[in-house]
Amino acid sequence: MPRPLLLYLCCTAAAFGPRPQRRPPPLLKSSQNPVPPEDRPDRPPGIDPTQLPDASTAAGVAQILEVTFVNACMQLATGYVDTLKLFIAAALTAYERGFTVNALSLELAQCPQQTAGRPLMQEEVELRSVWLSLVYLTLANVRHESEASESVGASVPAEIRSQFQTFVYDVVNAAQGGYTLESLKLEDMLRRQGTDSESLGAVEKAILGQSMRVVFLTLTVRD
Repeated sequence: MPRPLLLYLCCTAAAFGPRPQRRPPPLLKSSQNPVPPEDRPDRPPGIDPTQLPDASTAAGVAQILEVTFVNACMQLATGYVDTLKLFIAAALTAYERGFTVNALSLELAQCPQQTAGRPLMQEEVELRSVWLSLVYLTLANVRHESEASESVGASVPAEIRSQFQTFVYDVVNAAQGGYTLESLKLEDMLRRQGTDSESLGAVEKAILGQSMRVVFLTLTVRD
């Protein structure tokens, strides 16, 4: 069975070293969307944030998550993370407004737009849910303010929580201890959790590597 394209692109991105961090786009505040990032001649096609939907409703945030997820997967394969930051900024706004992961998932399931030009495959939907949940777990870990902090923090699906909660905790601690995405090695993180990296397949390592990136970028966007 062919590997889902977006998942393949994310795995391909793991082969690229992280590029130098540029100034993150401003957070989504109420219905205000971030301004476009600084233009660069080598920047791949991205999204004009001023054209994104209103972020003040769960439906609006879901539309932003839908379009930014697909574009972030394609952009990651080139080593850029601007669109991933927009995805994270939308998820952060949802967290602040008290929109649960389940509420956003329901809105995403009903979202009429198909940025990929087709319905997402199940593996791609699951990857999007993991990214969203990673943002929520990270924000809950650092006690980020929310209009409904208890419900949003507890809204991460149990399966994802059990798989990533300790991972997120360790990555956040490493970041707060002075590590950067460039200096923190996935193998070291797995060793701290008693996991042998050699026991993981290439796809699993790639997903964990991107998960570590999502946690770091969530801390960056939050600041």
